[in-house]
Amino acid sequence: MIRQFDVVPNPVRAGRDERPLLVAVQHNFHRDLPTRVLVPLLTAAAKVEQSRLSPVLTVLGKKYVLLATDIVTLALHRLGSPIANLEQDRDRIIAALDLVFTAV
Repeated sequence: MIRQFDVVPNPVRAGRDERPLLVAVQHNFHRDLPTRVLVPLLTAAAKVEQSRLSPVLTVLGKKYVLLATDIVTLALHRLGSPIANLEQDRDRIIAALDLVFTAV
């Protein structure tokens, strides 16, 4: 099961070099759905200015930039096993999503 804030390898070949990981942002309440809502994590080398909208997060000792504006939905069967969980960054991830949806 993929839980909220789990990090999984990006199964989509196109763009995988720059966006190697995805973080699940869908709440666990919806765990029975066959899809997951995810946000890509860009390699820190990507030219994205760090801000509340694009915070830098650490996964397995490497830095990545959350790209909150590039939300995707993928079928659960396409996703591999989680390699990490970013629950400790919950407030920063939710703040970025709040900015996308409410501008607050």
